[in-house]
Amino acid sequence: MMYVITAVFSGAFTGVLSGLLGIGGGAILVVVSVFLLGLSQHMAQAAAILAMVPTALVGVWKHHKNGLINYRVALILSVGALAGSLVGAYIANMLSGESLRKLFSLFFGLISLQLFWTSRNKKSQSEGSNDQDNKKKSNQA
Repeated sequence: MMYVITAVFSGAFTGVLSGLLGIGGGAILVVVSVFLLGLSQHMAQAAAILAMVPTALVGVWKHHKNGLINYRVALILSVGALAGSLVGAYIANMLSGESLRKLFSLFFGLISLQLFWTSRNKKSQSEGSNDQDNKKKSNQA
């Protein structure tokens, strides 16, 4: 019973983080499934993919309702995504759990560094533009 409660609360927590931070919840579900639910890396990734299906369907329905889906682009993206997911699943099943976990960690570590770096550069750029705005205001006064 505790396992089910942990899984439900983990899913809810993941949903909140996804909505709050605008990130895909699958990655969070993988981490939660490995460390809190005790699944292997392979099983955690498979469970996370399956768990994303209902949430993706809800998202599609809401975006369709709001007229935000470009179906032509979605179809083209889907062809590549389908092919890529087949290749990725094949490769994942060839790797050991340890290698897969290291690859997973490396990928998200690189994403974290990239996000940190770009947010830092944007902060510097926005501070520079604020200095220019302040100069314009003082020249107008």
